[in-house]
Amino acid sequence: MNRIDIHTHMVGNGDDIKNVDNDVWFNPKSDNVWLTRIAYAMLEDNMKNQGADLNGDKTISTYEYTELLYKLFTESKELNGIVLLAMDAVYTDDGQIDLDETYLIVSNRYLDNLVKKLNQRLKNDKYENKRFYLGASINPNRKDCLEELKYVIDKTDAVLLKIIPSAQHIKLMDELHKPFFNMMAKGKLPLLSHTGPEYIFPEGVHRKELDNYTFLQNPLSCGVTVIAAHCCAPVFPVFDSDHINEFSNFMKTANADGKIRLYTDTSGLSFSTRIPYIPEILRLIDQRWMLYGTDFPIPIDTWQHLPFLTYHMDITEYDDIINTKNPFDRDIKIKSAHGFSDSNLDNTAKVIRLQRQ
Repeated sequence: MNRIDIHTHMVGNGDDIKNVDNDVWFNPKSDNVWLTRIAYAMLEDNMKNQGADLNGDKTISTYEYTELLYKLFTESKELNGIVLLAMDAVYTDDGQIDLDETYLIVSNRYLDNLVKKLNQRLKNDKYENKRFYLGASINPNRKDCLEELKYVIDKTDAVLLKIIPSAQHIKLMDELHKPFFNMMAKGKLPLLSHTGPEYIFPEGVHRKELDNYTFLQNPLSCGVTVIAAHCCAPVFPVFDSDHINEFSNFMKTANADGKIRLYTDTSGLSFSTRIPYIPEILRLIDQRWMLYGTDFPIPIDTWQHLPFLTYHMDITEYDDIINTKNPFDRDIKIKSAHGFSDSNLDNTAKVIRLQRQ
């Protein structure tokens, strides 16, 4: 079985925009939203707690994050595939890069090279059954979006294309994006799009209206296979509206004729504040339409998934979960205890673009 995590982020702290094809570019100065500051501090603390700060300087470099990811993946007993996600910049109305509004850039060229190096390392280290995959990212607002998409489809092994509409200022329903989506459909490149609240990126808070799941109708109408991230689940019950029921109906309409065009993923659902929504997700969304994802390095909370309140989990299962150190393995066990099917793990290989592998 090819058990793949479809939703793992690549992060880092490079500060030279001219070196963007060789390192992750990070712009903390754009972080002017208190929720985002809290979220980023939480991510950094989570990585430090897992031993990522190798040199003790209290920051996590691109190299240190890569080493942590490699270690956790090779130690995982459950996963044999991880899709690493790129992140394109924000662009102005005339298609030029807008660094003032951009928080993170993980370029396709950088990540394509990194994935190839990591896979060679896996081979050299005798992990023949494990593989990293490239999840590209292209903002259709960029002036050269079609050229970049052609490069990704023809020259890389990208298995999907990831966007966060709010963080990247993407108006999915814009008719000008149809040629982009038509090319994606022709190249059989699925779209993984964020849905629901986004608190990691400042622009995710400022432009939250762009993450409306109904806007996915435009790429769907062009024939793109779409994966809506996070089951459209709220993050914080106090702040966020619950649209899971409406999202479920949207999925039923998109998949009404028996052909699955719209999937969702389970990434980020182990986060403690989303626990109350899991029964609703399982009740309303067909698991045949779900793909497995973690949202790493978003924390995978453990003890909050209490026995007898979590589906049918008993004390023995709970003890196993809290004693599982590997976060990827722990996430799988948590979701299994909640009632998510193992088919989520197996579905991914049927959906992503693997023909170039």
